[in-house]
Amino acid sequence: MTENDKNKSIDYILSQGLETVPTARMRMLELIKSLGLRFIFWDTAYSMIFTAVTLVGALVVLAWSPEVYSHSAAAAISPLMFLMITLFAETAERAGGLYELKQTCYYTATQITSLRAMCYSILGFVFSILVATISATETELFWSLLPLCLCVFFICACLHVSVMRWIKHKWAIATVSSVWAFLNLTLPIAFAEKWEAFLRSVPSAAVYIVAVLCAATLVWQIRYMFMEEKNYVVA
Repeated sequence: MTENDKNKSIDYILSQGLETVPTARMRMLELIKSLGLRFIFWDTAYSMIFTAVTLVGALVVLAWSPEVYSHSAAAAISPLMFLMITLFAETAERAGGLYELKQTCYYTATQITSLRAMCYSILGFVFSILVATISATETELFWSLLPLCLCVFFICACLHVSVMRWIKHKWAIATVSSVWAFLNLTLPIAFAEKWEAFLRSVPSAAVYIVAVLCAATLVWQIRYMFMEEKNYVVA
């Protein structure tokens, strides 16, 4: 018997007698199969509408933004997709009055929220790359905008997931999103050339490091939420 056959036999014997501890990936797949995309994205039709509106709005802003403010525009728009979907989906769920009760026999509201956060983050990540691609008129500018867009997106996503994880108030996400949008509007308007110069002066290596750290923190937060154990109420 080969070593591979021995390992398979051991795994089979253990699977028959011991309960396998589910991993974050296993729970994620179970959640997706159990709930479906309609539940994850609040409502699939509305999510598609929000996505289309966000894309059109971003294209219009990028088309009318002067090239001298490319970094300011890209930094402001890169987390827009994540903000829009999170704002409408999470606020609608929490305002409905059943946020804590809307769960299955196996999954907590926190685990369901973590699945939503993961899906929103994937869409936001793709959107950030798209913003950097559209904003760049040349290859060198693209490699300068890409880390900036990803860094701003991951900072925004980490902040929102932290709020989704710790604060259960129905207007928490709306408040954070409003503050973030306000800052992204006031900083470029108030400081104009200085803000653009600051974004251009930050070394790409430092931006990449911050982006990687925030991305790792985001993955850890979502994984931790996935692995939360359900506390059953004993009557």
